[in-house]
Amino acid sequence: MRILHLSNLYTPVIGGLERSIATSSEELVRRGHDVTVLTLATPGTARSETINGVRVQRVRSVANTLVPGLNEDPRKPFHPTVPDPLTTAGIARLLRAEHFDVVHSHDWLMYSYLPLRRTSFGRPHVHTAHDFGLACVRKTLARNGRPCSGPGLTRCVSCASAQYGGPRSLVLTTGLHAHRHRGIDTLTAISTSVARSLAQANLPAGLPVTVISSLVPDGLDTLARETPRPEWLPGGDYLLFVGALGPHKGIGVLFDAYRRLTDGWAGPGPAPALVCLGTRRDDTPPPPPGTLIRHDVPHAQVMAAFHGAAAGVVPSLNEGMGQVAVEAMLGGAPVVASAAGGLTDVVRDGESGLLVPPGDVDALHAALLRVLTDHDLAARLRAAGRHRGLDFTAARVVPRIEEVYRACIATS
Repeated sequence: MRILHLSNLYTPVIGGLERSIATSSEELVRRGHDVTVLTLATPGTARSETINGVRVQRVRSVANTLVPGLNEDPRKPFHPTVPDPLTTAGIARLLRAEHFDVVHSHDWLMYSYLPLRRTSFGRPHVHTAHDFGLACVRKTLARNGRPCSGPGLTRCVSCASAQYGGPRSLVLTTGLHAHRHRGIDTLTAISTSVARSLAQANLPAGLPVTVISSLVPDGLDTLARETPRPEWLPGGDYLLFVGALGPHKGIGVLFDAYRRLTDGWAGPGPAPALVCLGTRRDDTPPPPPGTLIRHDVPHAQVMAAFHGAAAGVVPSLNEGMGQVAVEAMLGGAPVVASAAGGLTDVVRDGESGLLVPPGDVDALHAALLRVLTDHDLAARLRAAGRHRGLDFTAARVVPRIEEVYRACIATS
């Protein structure tokens, strides 16, 4: 098959979503398919290049050409909830020049393809919901730190203004609420939580949703074992958090639970350190004593850090899927995670990790203490976690993606 992925960002800008797209694209190439990723141009990147067998095409947008002030970070160009005329033109040129069997969109860049779907050069279209962005412009379905009761134009504009500012919030929210998403032929979601959220989105009647998890590269368990232990890690036991140091990831809850843990620590030996791998934000709360924060850590070192951790902690208030929990399990860390969103698809409570109510400091503190003091439990979680993590690797997930493509092509 000839496959065209649409992704707002791609290498060298890599987060969880982009890493998942790169992993699936490279595995599809390995399995004999021809894969192109169309993404937005960023400063200092080539208009066209091939990365690990995947052809990458970068196109212009209004935000990165005519109104660069729309981007807070020029390395991460912004795509709105409406078609970008320059991006739509770039997609159209590629579709006219080359034949693709299927188009697979992953984020709001989809909105620049939808006007082209029913043209003579439009192709069968799979969209994957990686978060809650089809129902919520903040992509969190949360309001004031709590689950949102549902979208409403006035309420959503007010809520999103804190993130985007008033004018952009109005444009994004109005655009999202106006869409009926006609032009999506097949819809997938990365977790049952994201799939349920799509009931609040404006979708064509009768459009089914298939849950296919996000994925990680094969061999992360080997990478974790074989990468030398990073010199910057503390000498004794440590807890490991990986992700944005923001309230939505539960970092404040973790800091409070860690303070309680160290204040009441009775040994043996010193209390474990808390290692946080992620970038501080304006809303990052003050870290407690005993916390080490690092950013821009190479992925191999992240996996090595999981391999030596007394526990991997994923205390998110909500999570589309929880790729970091998969990496922690494959790295060999016992996982303590929130029973929030897609994390409940990944972690089986008491078997491959411990789940606690999101935002519950007492429960998180108790679970961490259990893992640190019950060595038999920690060993069981490590072993079962490694086994469970393999279910989310490219070798197991990509064949399901191929099935979705073939069905979409056959029925479109």
